[in-house]
Amino acid sequence: MTTHNNSRTTALGILALALLSPNAEAENRPRVLEEVVVTAQKSQQSLQDVPISISALSGDFMQDNAIGDLVAVSAYVPNVRVEFTSPSSPQVFIRGFGTNSFNPSFEPAVGLVQDEVFYGRPSYFSESMYDLARVEVLRGPQGTLFGKNTIAGVFNVSSQTVPAEEDSEGKLSYRDEEYGEQRLEAGVGYRFSPSLGLRLSAMKWQRDGRLENTKLERKEDDRDQDALRAKLNWQPSDRSELEFIAQQSVTRVNFWPRQLMKLDDDTRDYLQTFDPEIEDDPFNFQTSFNEDGKLYQRSDSVALRGSYDFGEVGGLSRLDSTVVVGLSWLDVEQRQDLDVSPADLLNLNEVDDYSQQSVEWRFSGAAESLFGLGGNVEFISGLYYFNSDFRIVADVIVGQDIASYALTKDAQQLLGGNSNAPGNPLAGTLATLLPQLTSTLQESDYYRFDYRQNTEATALFGQVSWDLSEKWVLTPGLRLNHETKKSTPTGEGKCSNPLLPCITATLIGGQDYAPGQIDRSETQLSPKLTLSYFLNEDISFYTSVSRGFKSGGVNAISFTGEQLEFEPEKASSIELGLRSQWLDNSLQLNMTAYRMDFNDLQVLAFNGLLFDVTNAAAAFSEGVETELQWLTPYTPLSINASLGYLRARYKEYENGPAPISDGIGAKQDLSGETLAFAPQFTATISPTLEYQLGSLLLRAAMNIQHQGEHYTDTDLDENTRIPDTTTVAANLTLRSDEQGWALTVGGKNLSDERSLNQVIDTAMFPSTYNPSQNPGRSVFASMSYQW
Repeated sequence: MTTHNNSRTTALGILALALLSPNAEAENRPRVLEEVVVTAQKSQQSLQDVPISISALSGDFMQDNAIGDLVAVSAYVPNVRVEFTSPSSPQVFIRGFGTNSFNPSFEPAVGLVQDEVFYGRPSYFSESMYDLARVEVLRGPQGTLFGKNTIAGVFNVSSQTVPAEEDSEGKLSYRDEEYGEQRLEAGVGYRFSPSLGLRLSAMKWQRDGRLENTKLERKEDDRDQDALRAKLNWQPSDRSELEFIAQQSVTRVNFWPRQLMKLDDDTRDYLQTFDPEIEDDPFNFQTSFNEDGKLYQRSDSVALRGSYDFGEVGGLSRLDSTVVVGLSWLDVEQRQDLDVSPADLLNLNEVDDYSQQSVEWRFSGAAESLFGLGGNVEFISGLYYFNSDFRIVADVIVGQDIASYALTKDAQQLLGGNSNAPGNPLAGTLATLLPQLTSTLQESDYYRFDYRQNTEATALFGQVSWDLSEKWVLTPGLRLNHETKKSTPTGEGKCSNPLLPCITATLIGGQDYAPGQIDRSETQLSPKLTLSYFLNEDISFYTSVSRGFKSGGVNAISFTGEQLEFEPEKASSIELGLRSQWLDNSLQLNMTAYRMDFNDLQVLAFNGLLFDVTNAAAAFSEGVETELQWLTPYTPLSINASLGYLRARYKEYENGPAPISDGIGAKQDLSGETLAFAPQFTATISPTLEYQLGSLLLRAAMNIQHQGEHYTDTDLDENTRIPDTTTVAANLTLRSDEQGWALTVGGKNLSDERSLNQVIDTAMFPSTYNPSQNPGRSVFASMSYQW
């Protein structure tokens, strides 16, 4: 009996080893890394041939790892930081440089391009990413080919294409996660004939809130997103192609997901009268504020891309022409509690309307040499036109509890010290207003910002890639950009009693102003020069120098109407890069060392209520970005890893903002200090195991992500410092075939690391802070079917 059991155990062990081990044929077949094709230079190229610091994530990788937005994408990319506390004001940083978009005057320093269309407002970054082929992250100034406001880099997003063959293909997936999160995504393509094809995509993403609001007894950060996309592809001839894209995205969010931190005894005693459960633990997913905030964001976009292949023309072996036309409309409506407390003190109602139109007409071609000199020459050149209209109407509204607040020590602190500094939003004498404050407040008492802006930009650009010899390639490029802005900022106190001062305006120190239309005109050059050396087919080096800029503008949310304009940012960059493949193309190692210098860096400084716009003098960033892909000698195991080192400092910033605890309007010398949102180290390592189980494929993956400590506010208040954070995620997938069903179970932040995403000052309560908390541990399961 014992012998029989031993034999059966041995047989089962042998069978298990056979199933979980690669077969002999697979062992003998050399494994090579698949080529990654990108469009970082507006043409299809192997990533290994592109002399840019670039990372690329495939749509399949994003789906396998439950990545649904650019925040999650950024965790896999060295020296990139994305924050979406407010979907309408995302903050995107590359190499320590980016834009705090809480003030809508600022345009993004990192560009967003989707399906060859540039989108000019930061709100587009929080649109849903679905049915994607690839996301490329380009680090460093990209103005030569992508234009203005790409001074720190570009997110280049490509959605799935229409099938090339006369057949149908598609993918349907559903994911269920903790916090009531559900994501349904579908993409179906069909080519009716060799000349006509269609792809339809849709996404439904819903999540229950993660923060318990003890005042309103509801969950905050509840999110509901719906998106649709249609692509129609028509090839009337072998030389021509037209593609039409229409898409819509709608987002609804309970607003906003912030908590309180560092309550002093006086503030706690005061707020407990409105909510006995008030507390200041920033790591417990609990908050308390009285305004039932909401955010609604909708975008509608259409694009038309047409291309024609002229073939051989004159001395050119190839000449192509492409036209890309894009139209988009963006609407944002939001209501939020500015003081983030259970007391009804200050609220904000805001409506944004934005529209843009763009046209790019470019030519690309190739020749066997440059007038008989050197080898192959490839070029791209074109014209670009961009026009946008933006309007924001924002009302700051005083609440019913302002009278009791006027008697608190917080109010006295805000009125003392530097409370009368220019631009101080609380520079009134509340004591003189007590008779008014104790009377019934009218909803008609508020302070209104009404801002309009028209932007028109035209550009001429070109880039040439010239093979000087078999090993040396020279790539010069230049873009000439001219931009005009017509801005009309106004600020006005509104109230029902003309005989008394408006309460809200007096409280926040708001003054009436209407300077009329402010015209700005800027002409900028964005040059680039790259020299590449190909040691052999597997190893190459490149060095590049480039310059970029981000346009200046006018402050959309000013309380006084003073110092409304801010100047453009300018940056210069130098890079030295390595592209390499080793071990018969089973190991790929790419590295880039860089230095970036910025002048007139645009920053926001907290003023006790909102954020003032200003220019810092100068800053720099230097570091290294490394990415590795390895198909190890153990056939089932592959490893992806990345490492970013970043040192970002102000060179000069003598009048930088000081922590609000030093007094409203206080200054400090930040020269030599670090930039916010610039962790020194970021790293990921993702080992993956794949085993063949008969006709099934078993895949186990782990993702370890590390982010170094960094500050999240310009004033470098120690309370806004985020310590080192390391999280672990894992997933297990069972797949029937490359074309078939797949079942995945996984978890994020498996160690339940409690960490903060951002910490900023709280309006109305000096030395109290508003943190936003990163998600805790969550598990998910997903099912997909692909054909």
